[in-house]
Amino acid sequence: MRLFLCEKPSQAKDIGKVLGVTGGRFDGYFQKGDTAVTWAFGHILSQSMPAAYGEEFADFGNIDALPVLPDNWKMEVQTKAAKQFKVIKGLLAKADEVVIATDADREGEVIAREILDLCGYRKKVSRFWTSGLDTASVKKALASIMPGKQKETLYQAGLARSRADWLVGMNLSRAYTVAYSEGFGKEHTLSIGRIQTPTLNLVVRRDHIIENFQPYPYYVLSAVFQTSSKEQFAAQWQIPDALKNSDGLCTDKTFVANLAKQLANATGTVVSAKTECKKTPAPLPYSLSALQKEAGKKLGISASKVLKIAQELYEKHKITSYPRTPCRYLPQSQQSEVAEVFAAMAAIDGSLTPVLAKADPNRPSRVWNDGQVNKHSHHAIIPTTTANFSLSQLDKNEREIYLMIRNRYIAQFYPDYEYDASVILVESCGQQFKATGQTPKVQGWKTWLGKTDEDGGDDNDSTVLPAVSDGQQLTVTGSNPETKKTAPPPRFTEATLLDEMQTLSDFLKTVEDEQIKKILRSTEGLGTEATRANIIDRLFEMSYIEKQKGKIVSTEKGRKLIAQIPAMVADPITTAKWELALAGIEAGKLTLAEFMTYQQKVITDLVGQAKKDAAGKPRPPKQTDSAGTKKQAVARNEDDVCPTCKEGHLKQRCFKENPEKRYWGCSRFPECKHFEWVK
Repeated sequence: MRLFLCEKPSQAKDIGKVLGVTGGRFDGYFQKGDTAVTWAFGHILSQSMPAAYGEEFADFGNIDALPVLPDNWKMEVQTKAAKQFKVIKGLLAKADEVVIATDADREGEVIAREILDLCGYRKKVSRFWTSGLDTASVKKALASIMPGKQKETLYQAGLARSRADWLVGMNLSRAYTVAYSEGFGKEHTLSIGRIQTPTLNLVVRRDHIIENFQPYPYYVLSAVFQTSSKEQFAAQWQIPDALKNSDGLCTDKTFVANLAKQLANATGTVVSAKTECKKTPAPLPYSLSALQKEAGKKLGISASKVLKIAQELYEKHKITSYPRTPCRYLPQSQQSEVAEVFAAMAAIDGSLTPVLAKADPNRPSRVWNDGQVNKHSHHAIIPTTTANFSLSQLDKNEREIYLMIRNRYIAQFYPDYEYDASVILVESCGQQFKATGQTPKVQGWKTWLGKTDEDGGDDNDSTVLPAVSDGQQLTVTGSNPETKKTAPPPRFTEATLLDEMQTLSDFLKTVEDEQIKKILRSTEGLGTEATRANIIDRLFEMSYIEKQKGKIVSTEKGRKLIAQIPAMVADPITTAKWELALAGIEAGKLTLAEFMTYQQKVITDLVGQAKKDAAGKPRPPKQTDSAGTKKQAVARNEDDVCPTCKEGHLKQRCFKENPEKRYWGCSRFPECKHFEWVK
């Protein structure tokens, strides 16, 4: 039997349809003849909690037991996926070959191979590899299935990332809570994460810059020039290098004032006048980050809410494609489906018929780019061929996000926006002045999308400049010197924090080492498309950051954490170096064992420092009973009669914030408040 193991049900359906097995539907899989297709629900396995590695790790506050450094890593099946895991395990027992058909990326490889490892599968493994799940892409991938060994290093890199994240989170959250928290209890618990903590650092750093910013005045000047035919235009003074400070601004008030006086009744000479016809293609369809950023600005909703809506449009309504994608391009093979997508969109919204009539489904847009798509596991977010749907089923935000996705897709089939870009350089009083203008020629996709924040040329620069020629003499009819003040960078919003996590563009300005800059630019920043919104949510949940008038501000708790912990834990450069090491594992230049040896040394050193810092701090109060004696852990059985009330039965329970710390509680709670630690 040949078994295809997919990442999610929708993927299994798309692949199963091409394989011709979807007619044989069983509980948790499709099968026809010797071919079967089954699926996971993403990561259905999770790493065990520290208590699984020894009783000494059951107490969150036991810093003496740290670090916890597993030799044999343990995995657990998530409760909600137990039934499907059992189905997969049963199929693996019968399979002679498994074709890994999860997402074509590191995480997809991890999802499949962790299942194979836990089930002890040792037979033939192959790999199905595609970024598109349209019929043409699936057929192409089925025709070129590769040996599983070719992608095994992806699994090693994924394991390295997962285990490194666990070591950081489990060890440092515990150690730093004991060493640096301001008190005892849930509200004082500290959470540390390989991506989470550097992200918090970005916010804290920005807040410090704003609060310590010292504004200073700078000076700008514009002049109005007039042609012999009385046509006028304004041009901005170009600051000479000798007058620029480190910010590229002029702070010499006297020079600007004297220049303004000289310009009165002066003349100017056109140094150059150029007009160039330019074209701007439609902004590309959305990746998840691009959708989160624009929807955040337009609708004022959080990144996690945008993801939730996009997931609903994909999973529940099936009118848009897979949302957790960093890609903004489409595979060439999907161009054959454009007419079908157009028909589906028109069926959903009849008002689109005249709009689509002006669109060219065969247009050779830049969106068709196999090279870009192949860098990722999924293509851009676009409408699907689902036609039987009513927009009335969507709420306001869902509808808006669907329309954003749909409209971006349609724009790909409209002509480029064309305009004449004019630049005039004028010399007067020994100084240069520059004027720029733009004259629209063909509106193209702008007739449909209108103005956008990206890819649309300079919409603010719509000044139409007069026709002048090199050497032409002009007169100055006025000048406007202005005093301005420098301003600090703005506070982060969710949209701009997402952008900074992805690009680290602001952080890069503070990095002097060119090699480190290169490393940072070569990574995908902090987190992934699928995780960034969750990381921001976690920072809110831990009260490290909060919103003030729609802006993100670090709290006292967040600032103290960054101030107290070792700098490397919060430094995006550390994360970038780790990502580089993971790429090395992927490329076969570094082994998983070598990476983990290094990580364990780092964690041991960091925990050691935390232990020293914790030595002088008071320990949390011990759990005691009403008589003031320490509660002992006891061995009981589930459903034993409660020794306190003699009516209820004992149940094992745990604290939400500390799930590995379990206790016996009474089924009659809150009437009976019996409490004993589980031995």
